[in-house]
Amino acid sequence: MTKSKVYVLYTGGTFGMEPDLSRPGNPLKPMELEKLKKSLPEADLLAPGVEITLDKFDHLIDSSSMNPKDWINIATKIGEHYAEHDGFIIVQGTDTLAYTASALSFMLENLAKPVIVTGSQLPLANARTDANLNYGHALQIAGYKATDLPCIPEVIVVFADKILRGCRTRKMSASAWTGFDTPNCPPLGEIGEHVRIFENQIRPMPPSGLELQVHTTLNSDVLDISLYPGMRAKHLKQILNLDDVKGVVLRTYGTGNAPEETDFIEALGDGIGNGEKIVVNITQCPQGAVEMGLYTASVGLIDKGVISGGDMTPEAALSKLMVTMGTRIGAQVKLQMQISQRGEQSQNLFDFNFKTITTPTDEPRSDFVVPDRRFDPTALSAGVMRMKNLTVKLDEAADEQAKVAVDRAKAAAELAKTTVELAEATKTPVIDLYMNYPTAKAEDGKKEIHPRRLHRIKLFGSTTFDVVQTLPREKMKNIIGDSDIVLTFVPSPGVSFKFEKLSLSMFTRAE
Repeated sequence: MTKSKVYVLYTGGTFGMEPDLSRPGNPLKPMELEKLKKSLPEADLLAPGVEITLDKFDHLIDSSSMNPKDWINIATKIGEHYAEHDGFIIVQGTDTLAYTASALSFMLENLAKPVIVTGSQLPLANARTDANLNYGHALQIAGYKATDLPCIPEVIVVFADKILRGCRTRKMSASAWTGFDTPNCPPLGEIGEHVRIFENQIRPMPPSGLELQVHTTLNSDVLDISLYPGMRAKHLKQILNLDDVKGVVLRTYGTGNAPEETDFIEALGDGIGNGEKIVVNITQCPQGAVEMGLYTASVGLIDKGVISGGDMTPEAALSKLMVTMGTRIGAQVKLQMQISQRGEQSQNLFDFNFKTITTPTDEPRSDFVVPDRRFDPTALSAGVMRMKNLTVKLDEAADEQAKVAVDRAKAAAELAKTTVELAEATKTPVIDLYMNYPTAKAEDGKKEIHPRRLHRIKLFGSTTFDVVQTLPREKMKNIIGDSDIVLTFVPSPGVSFKFEKLSLSMFTRAE
């Protein structure tokens, strides 16, 4: 029989508690290691062929006392025992179990073995305990070589009848047996009469030759703040301007919305700009994702430098920010936070910023960016262009043309003209946007359809406005290829323009 060695680390929590008969009321206390070892069912009975190394924290803690130093301790122990063990089980209390699972996910890079975080709702000594089952299932999965189960090279949570990705896990109930779930991610497996692992959901093994890296430098100068109606801007400003606050996870409403009041937006901008803070926007909703720019209520956040957390859980966003700020510098932090590292988010977000045009021009203007090597145009799921304060000026002829077009459009609508007649009646001065076509000219605008034109901004007079436009996905995928991204703006005759900011947000499916 093939053998499998599993390292089991007990940190404290409900799992190993027992009544203290020497004190009034018999409060619960953690078992000593030898007693815990005797109380646990034999590993070979739960998972034939699995041998364990049982270890514990020097000082057992309730999970509500778990902190980043303890995560470092756990990760370090995994690193020390990595070579001689096939899998790892971390036993802790349930209150912060999801935080531990998320933190370990980011701290363990190039992980090629299962690391399982589990616990129980009732103590091992209780006759109705769920501890034995959770422990037994964890042993079977961690000892995959002996139990002939697929290897899951991830940090996972095994609890009740579910196998869950660690950096997607949330505690959903304080008392139900099925206390944990992953609201924005399907489970990696299910447990019933048999343990079933969904191999198509598992992340791939790291490339051969890459050794485990244990990141133990965490920046814990991070806060988790949830918006609520009536939150005062001055309080937010005071928090963000604290010297020892370097990052904030901001839980906003719905798809990433926040108050539109000027003082609130300015408080965010001051805090981010003055202290070079990182503010990550996630939704308060258990399910769904931040879609910054979808509504006006989130555009102000983008303008002030808030970055999107996609559909990350609060636990993942907080621990990922701590690890990323501890291991990356400058612009790397923002880029890494918006790219999936361990399957913690469904989409990657690449923000490409282009040069501004501060002096009005009536000529075509181009600029390019070099995408990050991880940008995969074949996985493109959406692209959004944002222009701030686009200012257009029409000469006399173009302005007259715009007025005529508006009048004719109104008349056509009133007379219920046909689609063709309406399109003819609404010809207006425009600014055309082309991708990867730097030689575009005004003459190209005469073509009704152009293979590299992504958007046409129709103009109805001299004015200043913002543009938030979703661009055609399939067209972009065909245009981009593996080259740089070039955007070219071409005004029609009689139109001059400038703008303060131009960005292109490209979303790709995460692994």
